[in-house]
Amino acid sequence: MKRLSVILLSFLLYLPLYAQFKGTVYVDINQSGILDKGDQPLAGVMVTDGLNVVKTDKKGRFSLPGFEKTRFVTITTPAGFETKQFYLPVKGKKERYDFLLTPSKRTGGGAHSFVQITDTEVTGGMGRWTTDLQRYIQNEKTAFLIHTGDICYEPGLKMHGKVVNAQTMGCPVYYCIGNHDLVKGNYGEELYEAIYGPTWYSFDVGNIHYVVTPIDHGDHPTDYTLKDVYKWLKNDLALMKKEQALILFNHDLFTASDTFVFKADNEHILNLRAFNTKAQIYGHMHYNYVRNQKGIYTICTGTLDKGGIDHSPSSFRNIKVDEDNNISTELRYAFIEPQVTIISPMKQQKAIISSKGQVIISVNTYNSQARTQQVSYTLSAIGNNQEVAKGTLAPLTDWNWATNITLPAGNKGKELRLTVTSCFNDGRKAVDSNQFIYEENIRPSVTPGENWNTLLQNAAHTGGSNLSDIHLPLQLAWTTNTGSNIFMTSPLIAEGKVFVATTDDNVSLNTYVCAFDLNSGKPMWKYRTENSIKNTIAYENGIVIAQDASCNLYALDSESGRLLWKKYINLDSYPYLTEGLTIDKGVVYAGIGSGLSAYYLKTGETIWTNKDWKQRESSTTTLTVAGNVLVSGTQWGGLYGNDIHTGKQLWKLSNNGLGNRGASPVYKDGKLWIISSKSFFIIEPQTGKVVQQKELSANLDVTSTPLITNQEIIFGTADHGVFTLDKATLFNKWKAETSPSLVYTAPYSTTPQAGVETSPVASLGVVYIGASDGYLYAIDQSTGIIKDKYNLGAPIFSTVAVSGNRMIVCDYSGNVSCFSSQNN
Repeated sequence: MKRLSVILLSFLLYLPLYAQFKGTVYVDINQSGILDKGDQPLAGVMVTDGLNVVKTDKKGRFSLPGFEKTRFVTITTPAGFETKQFYLPVKGKKERYDFLLTPSKRTGGGAHSFVQITDTEVTGGMGRWTTDLQRYIQNEKTAFLIHTGDICYEPGLKMHGKVVNAQTMGCPVYYCIGNHDLVKGNYGEELYEAIYGPTWYSFDVGNIHYVVTPIDHGDHPTDYTLKDVYKWLKNDLALMKKEQALILFNHDLFTASDTFVFKADNEHILNLRAFNTKAQIYGHMHYNYVRNQKGIYTICTGTLDKGGIDHSPSSFRNIKVDEDNNISTELRYAFIEPQVTIISPMKQQKAIISSKGQVIISVNTYNSQARTQQVSYTLSAIGNNQEVAKGTLAPLTDWNWATNITLPAGNKGKELRLTVTSCFNDGRKAVDSNQFIYEENIRPSVTPGENWNTLLQNAAHTGGSNLSDIHLPLQLAWTTNTGSNIFMTSPLIAEGKVFVATTDDNVSLNTYVCAFDLNSGKPMWKYRTENSIKNTIAYENGIVIAQDASCNLYALDSESGRLLWKKYINLDSYPYLTEGLTIDKGVVYAGIGSGLSAYYLKTGETIWTNKDWKQRESSTTTLTVAGNVLVSGTQWGGLYGNDIHTGKQLWKLSNNGLGNRGASPVYKDGKLWIISSKSFFIIEPQTGKVVQQKELSANLDVTSTPLITNQEIIFGTADHGVFTLDKATLFNKWKAETSPSLVYTAPYSTTPQAGVETSPVASLGVVYIGASDGYLYAIDQSTGIIKDKYNLGAPIFSTVAVSGNRMIVCDYSGNVSCFSSQNN
């Protein structure tokens, strides 16, 4: 009897705990938006109290015991349904927690797409990007929008949800909590929860189980622990359907290693590969980076409203899932109105004719709010306006469309008009038209010049002072497309070839080192790399050297593209490289921080590795050889000088704005010349002593290395085009304003800005420099007067290369264009 009483008492104590949270999940059959008699209960829906996870029974009912940190009852919105509220707070004496679902076609099918944004860090108000985002989602009919954290701070948290929500975006909107979303309160996530709900939860779309988890660190302490999240996650994943795949969201990356786990501590570890994991999608780093970690993609997206910390272009990401649960991604760039620009044939020039006698038509086109649906062209004769040809172009990259066409022989020697029309998925159009001359293509012969071996010609980066015979006006000699984007890789010229490298921040990882014939643009070879090459490559003695974003160093035979040797650069931290390398006198200098090393060019044997300082946030510096000193740096870290023979750190500069910098110095006249933050500096390379500092009224956190002439110091800025100082006095001599940037790259820069990330190159008294507005500028070296400009229709982040009578210009669309002087 006593035993029976104990059992009965235990049952009575257990029963109210077990029945603490009850409710039902209904389907809104009559689409009334409120729970009424016509609605039907739904079985099999996952519901959680933040720890325990159950499924609704045949009558749609659930019952949860709760735990000491239960603040929400949350459902996993099932595939084929949507809801206005997937969570309910557990405040007060609420007795029931009922959820209402609405049938949805966009979340039910196997194939679907969604949009990721991240790190908007709203502090001064929302921008035009919200309109671009809203219209893109409407035009492309995406299943949902996810914000992966850093909304941020109290103002951002309070403002963001009012502007970016399901009603304004026209689709379900989900949020992650970031480190800057943990704000002052009783606990760090208190304000976030009051506005956005639980910090961990899941939902289903198609055959994908999506899981959101919170970051484990931030500006203020959290009430939750990783063990709390682990226990819930284990319970949640245990109820996944067998046919489902898993995609995870967090503000930060779970693990940099290929052992893909969620780890609370050494005893609480979940092997996420056991759940058919396809990807983890995150932000935090403010850059665009994709890695294939042995079958699981880790996908980081930068900021859509401003430039990334590593100068990644302002962007959001569209992610597609097919019927077989395979994913593909596409970066989308904000702030760009519908546009199209004809690259070839260039306005009022002779048309480029291919080796088969065809006219090459190439255009760059983009619209932030919708994908390009079709690009068509019409050719007509000047005078009688008679139609000569028409057709459509094929997409080569996210910006570039092209085709080759054969024209009737009777049109040779005539002036023709080309009209190109881009049609976008939102119904809008963009049109460009120009006139050109169609005649036999007589290519000017190449006048030999010096090799252009690395950024600004040599390891000291002094190139650009009258090393070529280029003069105005320019003629487009040839253009070709690499098939993927070109970021800050300056082209090289050597052995009658042009060498470039490409970047691809999508899961396709369509990345290469490419070689083209300098005279014709004919592709010579292509070597596929494991990841994007985002910065400077180098050449010496028949060998091309490149390092990719995932820390692989390649040595390629310049004649054939054959791999000679390969090294892994161990950064002893997160494996990501955006810096540029160089070569000098048979030695390769590559990597950064703990991975900064010197290698023998011929063999790849390591000479030394830096042991004195570590990488911080990624930078866009290219290594500079300054006599016996190797100069490098990290963003938010500093400028470093290492002994070129031993690798020993000689000095570090981080004060007065030198720690907030993406530019590389030029070594000339025994001094280092560099821009950083808002100042220009002259530095003694042996000691790191700042000889002079000149503060300027411009944002100088760009990648531009100054051009040092006899009278001028010329460089790009993030917001005011090109600046020039008088070399003797450091007073402003002139500035050349460029147009507003198409996309934004300088850290935290946004509209309206007129950015120039590239370095100036001079020839015969004219400075040539590409800008983020898509134009190649020709500027008088003495006066700053813009003598000419050439619209390439896509941002130019790559410094031009010159040799003899040829100039090579690369734009972000992947075009490699060769210019010569028209009368050459």
